[in-house]
Amino acid sequence: MVDDNYQKIRDAVGKAADAGAHLNVAKVSETIGKSLGLSDSLIQFTHVELRNAVFERDFRKIPIEERMLFLPHCVRNSKFCQATFDDDGYHCKHCGACNLDEAVKLAKRLGYKNIFIVPGGSIVKKILMRTKSKAAIGVCCFNEALLSFDMIKHTSIVPQIVLLLKDGCHDTLINLPLLEEKLAMVEK
Repeated sequence: MVDDNYQKIRDAVGKAADAGAHLNVAKVSETIGKSLGLSDSLIQFTHVELRNAVFERDFRKIPIEERMLFLPHCVRNSKFCQATFDDDGYHCKHCGACNLDEAVKLAKRLGYKNIFIVPGGSIVKKILMRTKSKAAIGVCCFNEALLSFDMIKHTSIVPQIVLLLKDGCHDTLINLPLLEEKLAMVEK
């Protein structure tokens, strides 16, 4: 189940988008966040959800097999990780030392085939350029989210972003309930 604050943010974002908000996304996010008395991290979540809302309808239309999932390598337990690395990023060995294991299993269970654990935007760009996927879900910190939205702005790839529960460039944490919700978004 997604946290109550997250649902309140989504409801407010939906109302702002429906009202035709043509303002700067950051300003709208700040206005919504302050009206709800949110912390800075939840205002960042509001910003990302506002941008996600723009693409959600198109994202739902794209079949799961035509989507990619990008997970951040910073989630790996730096002391115990057994993953191997190549041009496609890291390959989880399911050692259970971090929640990448759960995220990969969840995505596979839902039918995702294109799952990448990546160290940053440059490898994401290379993968995007050589694949034929039509949509991508990126799990990342707020700064990477902004870069990701900008990177695909001039492509036909439809994005969704899931912010990390804990960021900081190493031993981070994926918001698994929110990831599951994004992964399962399909047109009904």
